[in-house]
Amino acid sequence: MNKFPQFARFGDRSKGILMSLVGVVVLSPDSLLIRLAGLDDYTLIFYRGLLPACAISLILWLHYRAEFFPALLRIGWAGMVNAVLFALVNISFIGAIQRTSVANTLLLLSSAPIFAALLSLVVLRENQRPSTWLIIALSLFSIFIIGWGSYGSNGLTGDLLALACALVTASSAVLVRYHKATDLVPSIILGSLITAAYALSQTPELTVSAQQLVYVAIIGLVLVPFAFIMLTIAPRFANSAEVQLVYLLESILGPLWVWLVIHETPSLNTIIGGSILLTSVAWFAHSSLREERSLQ
Repeated sequence: MNKFPQFARFGDRSKGILMSLVGVVVLSPDSLLIRLAGLDDYTLIFYRGLLPACAISLILWLHYRAEFFPALLRIGWAGMVNAVLFALVNISFIGAIQRTSVANTLLLLSSAPIFAALLSLVVLRENQRPSTWLIIALSLFSIFIIGWGSYGSNGLTGDLLALACALVTASSAVLVRYHKATDLVPSIILGSLITAAYALSQTPELTVSAQQLVYVAIIGLVLVPFAFIMLTIAPRFANSAEVQLVYLLESILGPLWVWLVIHETPSLNTIIGGSILLTSVAWFAHSSLREERSLQ
């Protein structure tokens, strides 16, 4: 699933970075909608698994038609592993955001590029550009500023789950990069079904109000399917750590949505650190596009 005419005029690296940007922007209201839905962990996990499985199955069926089932079979062992990783991302993310603040969750998720860079170096022997390490350093600095005085004020369990989610997210990106010749998008369907099955094993309360249904439908039928298709394809074109660097934008956009809608005012540290982070990622994306165009 790599035919995207709107990205055709860009080189591979630029294409991957742009796909990451689109995926992160689409996914950014996710945390807000989870808060607004007000559902318990396992109910959220169930619908976050079942609905994307239906939506992505429909998208891939329209794309592959007669090749849909063969595409599912072609994911191989890498797809099976990626499906488990995707399920763990869902489960750990919901667990984190239910137990600690949106800001803490997304900030700790910002450690994903560090894990991706280290895993890429060890697994793929893929050293990073000096500019990538510079952006990682600036990102860590901005995360330190944002988190100054706030870490430890919320649930430790939620913080640890957010950190685990970052590690699993990075592992998935490196796996996709390692098997870039294989279309692993169909593995998201299996991962979504594993997510829903896990939630069902915990006997969740599946009854939701009409308003809650709207929120989970937007999450499960629009945000998660579209965003994770983009974010699963992106590492096939761009370096895993670079893709995860773009993912850092969610740590700014997520709390921004929460602030705009439910007026949870960010601290001065968050504003300063977030500005550094946003500027760093914007500069990274711009310089990557310019560098790729200069080589064409």
